[in-house]
Amino acid sequence: MNKLLRILFIILIVAMTGAAIMQLFFPEMMGSNSEYGIAPGWQREIGFWNLAILPILIGVNLKYDYYYLRIVVISLIVGGLGFGTNHLLGFMEDGSKTISLIGAVENYLLVLFWLIGLRIESSNNKPSKKALQ
Repeated sequence: MNKLLRILFIILIVAMTGAAIMQLFFPEMMGSNSEYGIAPGWQREIGFWNLAILPILIGVNLKYDYYYLRIVVISLIVGGLGFGTNHLLGFMEDGSKTISLIGAVENYLLVLFWLIGLRIESSNNKPSKKALQ
């Protein structure tokens, strides 16, 4: 796996672990900073989702397999586009929610970096002309 993807995965694993801890044990605090308001059950659900995704992210880092790496990165791209768009729509509905704008920009930047990392990885995994003959 190329260094860009490795760094992105490490950042994501750390961020999701921190978010899961905050959402599971301090849902009111997380909800108070959300455009959706305080909903402890919803915050805990997001925390459990983060915990469910962590083994996938850790696994793809521990054992390299180009096929599964590609699937995970494509899923992260789709998720990032969805989350970013959701944040952007939230900001457009209420321009005072600058945290939503930050979330949109953050997610769209991650998508850009995932795309760059995937392109690098794909170019490193092209079969050579000699191998095709």
